[in-house]
Amino acid sequence: MQALINGLISGSSIALLALAFQIVYLPTRVFFIALGGLYSIVPCIAIAVKDTGGMSFAVIVAIVGGAMLSAFCEWANHGRLARCNASDGVQLISSLGIYIVIVQMIAMVWGNNTKTLRMELDSVTTFGDNIVVTGAQWVTLLSAIVSIGGFALFLRYSKLGLRLRALADNPIQFTLFGYNINSHRLLAFALGGMFAAISALVTAYDNGFEPYAGLHAVLLAVVAVIVGGQGSFCGAVLGALLLGLIRAEVTWYSSARWQDMTTFALLALFLLLRPQGLLGKKTRLESVS
Repeated sequence: MQALINGLISGSSIALLALAFQIVYLPTRVFFIALGGLYSIVPCIAIAVKDTGGMSFAVIVAIVGGAMLSAFCEWANHGRLARCNASDGVQLISSLGIYIVIVQMIAMVWGNNTKTLRMELDSVTTFGDNIVVTGAQWVTLLSAIVSIGGFALFLRYSKLGLRLRALADNPIQFTLFGYNINSHRLLAFALGGMFAAISALVTAYDNGFEPYAGLHAVLLAVVAVIVGGQGSFCGAVLGALLLGLIRAEVTWYSSARWQDMTTFALLALFLLLRPQGLLGKKTRLESVS
């Protein structure tokens, strides 16, 4: 049971980043590897601000900073490339370049050593004789529930959410109806940056952080998106929870050294047997070419 609880909590952290990736990818088709850089720099922003205004103020500034940095990546790079009809490969390489620049800047300013947002001892909640949930895990779980639930309500009941879904489904028709595609792309990037920031902060509060952890985290998010279904927001969350459960079970019954091997073995299995993912639908070959 403890492994199940750990898996759900770990999966909820992955779900936040997977949803961040999907929020950017579906409306824009940008494979936003630079999310890894944002994931790494947001806790550094919180550390820099924490001594001035306290933890709550630092969290707010870091989340807003993550959203603004993500939107800046769209305004300064990806949006310009899209207007020049740049290929997906060009978008990917430029995003990777942004990631490298951010990570190197973090290393120069804050150093390479591992840091943490939590300096005090963590609280512990015990259920029964053998189920333990730490305070940091509660923060992760509650943050994921509030954030993902709020985003689901935003998509379902707000006009902006409806437009974001329309942009993801058919950007050409969205433009023909007279909507400004550039401003909605900025919104998608800002929301993606916000979710990446929340994921980074809860992970940094629980396990600490270091400059090079972002790329590994984004790769886990991409695996979750593929497993859950590339065309679905819900699929990203479901895939992340499944991935978290499997990684936790592997750690509990074997060793953490096997986590990554199991993760990418699961990815290979889905690509071979169900490439559309758990919630994806089969399409004709010419419709995805």
